[in-house]
Amino acid sequence: MDYKRVQIILIITFSILNLYLLTVFLEKDDAFNFGDSSTTVNLEEGLRNDNIQSPELSRENEEIAVIKTDKNMFLRENASSLKNQTTRMDNNLLFSVLSDPIELDFETKDLTLTNRLKPLQEFKDSGNVLEGAKYDFISYQELNQRIYYVQHSEEGVPIADGTATLVFHLNADNEVISYEQTYVGDSEAQGRLRTVISEQTAIESLYLNNQIPDDSTIRLLTLSYYQTLSLKDMNIYSPMWYVEIVRENVGIQVKRVDALTGSIISAPVVQEDNADAMESESFSDQDDVVTDLQLSPEAEAGLSERKLISE
Repeated sequence: MDYKRVQIILIITFSILNLYLLTVFLEKDDAFNFGDSSTTVNLEEGLRNDNIQSPELSRENEEIAVIKTDKNMFLRENASSLKNQTTRMDNNLLFSVLSDPIELDFETKDLTLTNRLKPLQEFKDSGNVLEGAKYDFISYQELNQRIYYVQHSEEGVPIADGTATLVFHLNADNEVISYEQTYVGDSEAQGRLRTVISEQTAIESLYLNNQIPDDSTIRLLTLSYYQTLSLKDMNIYSPMWYVEIVRENVGIQVKRVDALTGSIISAPVVQEDNADAMESESFSDQDDVVTDLQLSPEAEAGLSERKLISE
């Protein structure tokens, strides 16, 4: 038997299969007419009656492309180059414990969040974190003592599903003592631009599905990406609205809305058999109180553009 010939046939067959799956995905019908005049509610009145605080919501329908990232082993291959920290890998997740904690000032009044995080930002961008400059701040979660950064696409859109996340852990003295990291590499736009639902429609979807508790505040609303297809050699990411909801003395709730269909994201990503365990988890079904590496886009200036309501 000509094993080389069989190998070539198998490679061609799987390549054709991947191309077919990608084509089917990109041709998915995204015209669902979600949020038309027959289904809309008086959202502002409903939020007000339920004592839900919200930023001003845009009705604009932006356009954004689906993106592709190639599978890689970058973190595993480069973890040993990190200095003054102890690292280990668990599938595609990098754990690191710092030799010298980073002290952050959360005591001085009138400091902006950007100034409080400046020592951490300098640490991240100075080669102490692999590809650290590719991650932007998204969330400081005081109750669980974590600071979240997420990787952005080539166009600057955050990937906010947990597959491209940098999570710093603080101790009781507000010192950064460790972090966890996932990484997806460079991204590439696929196909035509897709029209996404507006901010108002995304919040309307959450409200109609009872996903926003009474007496809460929508503190962050940003257009981002989540993984929807995992193949042997690539991952596909679609647009979503990433929403953080906060209540007094309660951990932050993260909600995600598919920006093409308006549906609440709860299902795991589609993937090939034998994919790595970390690649099979999109974190999209973990939209309750954030307690671990669950995600959660940009230093304070960027956050203001993405509808962050300051704490």
